[in-house]
Amino acid sequence: MAKSFRRGRLSTRLATAPPQRGAARPSTPSAKNSRLRSGCFARFVDSLIRPFVDSLIRPFVDSLIRPFVDSLIRPFVDSLIRRFVDSLIRRFAQFTNLPISQSATIALLLTLPALLPLVAPGYFFNAHDGHHSVFWLVEFDQTIRDGVLWPIWAPDHVLGFGYPLWLVYAPLAYIVAELFHLIGWGFVAAVKLTWALGFLVGAAGMYRLARRWWGPAAGLIASLAYTYAPYHLVDIYVRAALAEFTALAVFPWALLALVALWDDPRPRRAAWASLALGALLLSHSVALVTFVPLLGGFLLLQLTSSWLGRRATDDDRPRSLVVGRRSSVVGLRSTVWTGIALLLGGLLAAIFLLPFLLERRYIVEASWLSGTYDFRLHFVYLSQFFSSFWGFGYSVEGPGDGMSFQLGLLQVIGAVVGVVGAFAKRNTQYAIRNTHHASRNTQHATRITHHASRITHHASRITQSPISNLQYLVPFLVAATLFCLFAMTSAAQPIWEALPLVGSIQFPWRLLGLTTVTLALLCGAAVHWLEDDPTRAGVEPSGEPTSAGTSTPKRGSAPSPYVYVAALAFVLASFAYTRPELVPIRPQDESPLAVIEFETEHPDMRGMTLWAERVPVDADSPLLAQYLAGQPVTKAAVATGQGSILEQDHTATSAHVRVRAETEVRLRFYTYYFPGWQATVDGRPVEIAADPPNGLIGLTLPSGEHDVRLRFGPTPVRRVAAGLSLLALGGILVLWFVGRRPVQIAFQA
Repeated sequence: MAKSFRRGRLSTRLATAPPQRGAARPSTPSAKNSRLRSGCFARFVDSLIRPFVDSLIRPFVDSLIRPFVDSLIRPFVDSLIRRFVDSLIRRFAQFTNLPISQSATIALLLTLPALLPLVAPGYFFNAHDGHHSVFWLVEFDQTIRDGVLWPIWAPDHVLGFGYPLWLVYAPLAYIVAELFHLIGWGFVAAVKLTWALGFLVGAAGMYRLARRWWGPAAGLIASLAYTYAPYHLVDIYVRAALAEFTALAVFPWALLALVALWDDPRPRRAAWASLALGALLLSHSVALVTFVPLLGGFLLLQLTSSWLGRRATDDDRPRSLVVGRRSSVVGLRSTVWTGIALLLGGLLAAIFLLPFLLERRYIVEASWLSGTYDFRLHFVYLSQFFSSFWGFGYSVEGPGDGMSFQLGLLQVIGAVVGVVGAFAKRNTQYAIRNTHHASRNTQHATRITHHASRITHHASRITQSPISNLQYLVPFLVAATLFCLFAMTSAAQPIWEALPLVGSIQFPWRLLGLTTVTLALLCGAAVHWLEDDPTRAGVEPSGEPTSAGTSTPKRGSAPSPYVYVAALAFVLASFAYTRPELVPIRPQDESPLAVIEFETEHPDMRGMTLWAERVPVDADSPLLAQYLAGQPVTKAAVATGQGSILEQDHTATSAHVRVRAETEVRLRFYTYYFPGWQATVDGRPVEIAADPPNGLIGLTLPSGEHDVRLRFGPTPVRRVAAGLSLLALGGILVLWFVGRRPVQIAFQA
């Protein structure tokens, strides 16, 4: 049976072989009469019925129905939507007393449904990293309370041996969660507040970015397209990837800060850009190979579009105005201040980046980059980008993944409309610009008399970035989206294998985070084109070109009611994806025991250092039974020789032991050996070594009674990194407090 679609219904018919070329078709009298009747009927319709419909019914529709719709129905719908929105915003403003705009208020209100599960009882512990997102905060808190300002060591990992978790895992999200915990919230509640803050910060950043370029309507749609992008919701409710979710929230602010700095280079904006870039680098370990290249692409686009904009400006000026040199000065100034911000932002994150790059060789990374973490097993099939499948399972080899990799239907439609609008707007701009050039040639003498006003106009064109022009930005966003989609498929495997650092991403589908940003911005561009008046594309009401070649709506103008309908559609399209699998919270979920339970259930998740010969098994750690029984953990023991432990206590990053040795003994701490651990015996520093097979800390003691202290401290690399970050923070504070608005450049004829 072969399937065919006819008039919207699925029908089946017997599959018959098509007639061969040159074969004679059967001809019967009934067939000939049927063709004759159908031809006569068609001529009758074309000659009588269709002209009658065109002459009678169409004028009736144009004269009565369409004016009725335009004069009554459409204004009624518009006013109804506007009254509802105005009433909602007025009530919200009275409740919060926040001076925010109408479109920003709607964006905030429509973002709230996405985080409603966070106020429900329970937590999504069954998500991929659901347990990690909580017990890592428990580990972080222990280290902070031990007096360590920048944690490195997670004391309860690997069956109690400890692990340098924060050496390879960016800590920004847990710094925020720890602040919530220190003011009184529980561990799960603090993590939930961090998730909610990530939702709001990311939505606000995307709104501000799109609004800066294209107005409030574009900001509203871009914000909601970003918030309700399927992968954005996968990140929290399916994967519980707190660090990646935080990076997605910070990235729009980093891009916004750099764009604002380029448009108006001054010290305070450079300070903001440095802080935003530093936060991005501290938010996720793989941000250096995912978000930073995209940010670099935007900066390159900024530089290129600004140079092209200055060339267009210089070509449009009368030859008597010599301002090209000054425009180059302004562009150089933006470049210098952007370079300063990038340098300070990178140095601010040096406290994490330098140890991450230079000391990660002391851990066995193969355990996190092979097996189930091998990128070759996690390429995405093209159909999965457009599949509506949703699940809470894991990524597996082949197309049978238990989680969704969809881009989002409305996000794709909005992006396509944005691309079409960019090209349509470009053609309109060219037509209007040609007309404008012709009129300028006839009015050249008159305009020379308005020399001062022309100088002001061109100066504003130089200082504002033309990146907001759809002509430049949309092709870049499309290219970035297509490249990310290509890089997530198996066709890009040679690229992944040729660049070893890229393999640290682990899962190619993580690049969906980048498409979440690019598609959201394309949706904003689509609204900008649809909301914009095409007769004003590229010109001011006075007939002068706009500063960026576009007619960006004013920030105070209210979006069309249909923009609110589109915004609500984004919410409804993904609302079903905001329902995680919530489970009750047990007391042990907020204790170090949660780490032990997880590693007992998943032994492949136990990390190794360079000095460990194999992955630890349960029998290697006598601490395991103590954890499970709820007993105090004793992390020191006499491995060889005759002696006894008189007293011992430990914290997250230190241990104190009193030993009585009858002979020479080998004291062993059930703690991984790693650079930074230092020991003293009776107040004198001693050498420590890694005892096989697990690479645990060991030291030799002579006979007698000894006081042994162990402490995890900084290495030379970490000291230098901390110094560079403090230096960068000082520079940022100097820029913030002494920054003043630059003196306006005066142009001379």
